[in-house]
Amino acid sequence: MMLGYAVFLVAIILVACPSHSTTAHGNFFDAIKGCLQFDDVPGYNDTQMYFATDKFRNVGRTHNSRYIRLGVVGDNDGHIRFGRSPYPYDETVVEIVLGGWWNTQSVFRQQVRKRDHSFDNVLLKEASTPRVMSRSRPLVFQMEVFDNGRIQLTKDGERRPFLEYGGNHQTIPMDYIAFTKWDVPMIYFYDCPLLNEDGGSNDDDTVLLRCSLA
Repeated sequence: MMLGYAVFLVAIILVACPSHSTTAHGNFFDAIKGCLQFDDVPGYNDTQMYFATDKFRNVGRTHNSRYIRLGVVGDNDGHIRFGRSPYPYDETVVEIVLGGWWNTQSVFRQQVRKRDHSFDNVLLKEASTPRVMSRSRPLVFQMEVFDNGRIQLTKDGERRPFLEYGGNHQTIPMDYIAFTKWDVPMIYFYDCPLLNEDGGSNDDDTVLLRCSLA
């Protein structure tokens, strides 16, 4: 009888207190706890909704940079744009493509778009990022924009950026940010709680998530 009780007690402890490894790999969507969700994502040439980053709850700052934490779910071609204004027609914005070209490459571009939705893209840098996007688990990362134009994207749990642009001293501030898509449904997560040095979140609040891409 005592043996049965001990086995039962161990089972309760294992269920109530899963190991870090189990938690980390059991539900990948734990990473976007506390984020805001944007799933009514416009197409690439549709009118974009730019969010003011000074309204975000979670913005980190250093003496020469600002950084935020984002997430994205989709098969390929996540597109993020940022710039100086909420209606950046005839203005230069930075466009970041994640997992483009059948989820094989990511790029930094500068874009100028007119009111008739014609646009001009200038490639800044491209990098091989095979299978960086997924529809079954979020890509969660910190995006840091430096005063000299440098941009770094670093995945949660990693120290080295998986995507980086060195900058050219033509700084485009991350004052407003937009999310768009190319040919497949996307879900974006933004204003995510920043991580502590130990990798833990600064905010344990949750939001109701609608994570279906069907």
